Amino acid sequence: MTEATGAATPIDIELDSGGRRMRFAWADGKRSDYDWEYLRWRCPCATCSGEGEFAGELESRTEFQPDETEMVDLELVGRYAVKPTWRNGHDTGIFTFRNLRHLAEQDGLLRDA
Repeated sequence: MTEATGAATPIDIELDSGGRRMRFAWADGKRSDYDWEYLRWRCPCATCSGEGEFAGELESRTEFQPDETEMVDLELVGRYAVKPTWRNGHDTGIFTFRNLRHLAEQDGLLRDA
C-alpha cells in the first residue's frame, strides 16, 4: 500500500470540547473529525483492545459512563501520535497519526478542506 505524500501528517490538531470531537487537518488538504465516543471505542491500549491472546475490556462492553467519553486533555506524543486523557483518568491509549488517518479513510470521516 502506498501512501500519498503527507497523507498521515497533520498540520493542525484541535480539541473541540463544545463539539465533543477531535479535529485534524492533514498535509494533503483533507480534514477529519473524530467524535469522542467513536475514539473511546477504538482505544488502542492493551487494557481496552487486548494484547496477544488476551481480550480487551471493550470486547465485553456495550456502553460507557459519561465520564469515560469526555476528553479533558489531548497531548502530543513525539511527532507521530496523540494521547487523550478522559474524565475518568484513562490516558494510556496512544493514537498514531497513521492509525487515525486509516480510521478516517475506512469509516468515511475524511473530507476535503
